[in-house]
Amino acid sequence: MSQTTGPSATCSSCGGPDDGEFVNCKYCKCAVSADALAKAIPCPNPACKMGCRWGKQKCAACQAWLVVSCIFCGSISPHNCSNCLRCNEAFAGAPQRKAAMQQQQSHQQNMQAVGTWGHVAAAFAGAAVGASIGGSHHHHEYYSSSDDYSPPSTNDTFDVSNVIDDVGGGSWGDD
Repeated sequence: MSQTTGPSATCSSCGGPDDGEFVNCKYCKCAVSADALAKAIPCPNPACKMGCRWGKQKCAACQAWLVVSCIFCGSISPHNCSNCLRCNEAFAGAPQRKAAMQQQQSHQQNMQAVGTWGHVAAAFAGAAVGASIGGSHHHHEYYSSSDDYSPPSTNDTFDVSNVIDDVGGGSWGDD
């Protein structure tokens, strides 16, 4: 397995010193190495167009940016790459795709919130309806003032005569 090393100390064509910034030798104007030429990043400045070395962020000649930042993952890639080297998102149309993704995520979050609050609201509404229905059936129990009376159990039958006697009258309609 071959390893990529830093810039060679000398130009492979003329033997001149390699500055590590540009692809072409400043003395003979030939590529300093085949590897540097294969990985060259052209300066995006139309007035410059120098071939810059891979890994550099700015052109050493004009200081133009050689890299772009991905709006999806934030990593940098050479400007001449069509896709981000980290997340593989295409640079073309990236702002529109990101805006659409954010809008979709926002919509999904809103729908989740509506679903959550809808269930909570439905539970409260159900409880309120249940309370109003249950509250409309008032059960009045009349207890005798005598010490020997105990409220009816679920197995007992309620004796209406006790209630009538306790209310004050043995018969209905007697005035």
